[in-house]
Amino acid sequence: MIKRFSGRMISNLSFTDAKVRIEIQITISIFAHMFKNGWWYIPAYYIVAMWIAFFLQDRLGLVQMLALYPKDYTHLLGIITTPFLHQNLSHITSNTLPLAVCLFCLFYFYRDISVRVLIICHLATGVLIWLFARPAFHIGASGVVYALVLFLLTSGFIRQNRQLKILALVVLSIQTGLIWGIVPQDGEISWESHLFGAIIGALVAFMYKNKGPLPDSKINWKDEEDEGDEYSRFGT
Repeated sequence: MIKRFSGRMISNLSFTDAKVRIEIQITISIFAHMFKNGWWYIPAYYIVAMWIAFFLQDRLGLVQMLALYPKDYTHLLGIITTPFLHQNLSHITSNTLPLAVCLFCLFYFYRDISVRVLIICHLATGVLIWLFARPAFHIGASGVVYALVLFLLTSGFIRQNRQLKILALVVLSIQTGLIWGIVPQDGEISWESHLFGAIIGALVAFMYKNKGPLPDSKINWKDEEDEGDEYSRFGT
């Protein structure tokens, strides 16, 4: 049986590419803020592990060993490891920035449940891919990205918090194909991981519907605006 890869491929991309450099710079600035505020280590370790695996995967044959292949018990470990594997530089850079933003938002707004949410999104998405996806190697962190985006967006609507809704929409704009990524398409795209990640993220948001930032109705925006006006007077 020939096993093919399901991933994202853009050829002839180098580190000098402006888009790649911008994504890396923004990602570094996000983690610099995390480091400054003392809750950086889990998101940072997650991203760093992904990049270490990327640089080692060809030398050590990690894709063949650790990629997720549906209904194949020899690749069951891929449920845990496949988000850390990527097909090429374009694939990993396109996932790094939205993942960094999502992790930033998750660990900033949901510190009490952030680790649980990340673990559930990571593992549950992998389980659904292993059970129901088509026979192909599925690699990349995009399933986790979709899970976290839908968690933040759904939770934002459930909690009626406009900050979360805006931040989730920002990630949607960064990950340009996010909406269409959940429908069947080109065989090189693991649309199943996107779809299952989105489903898991929405379900986890309902699971923790009573956790997270306060609804807008419980925040006195007028007082905050008045306070801002008061501070602004000092600059006149």
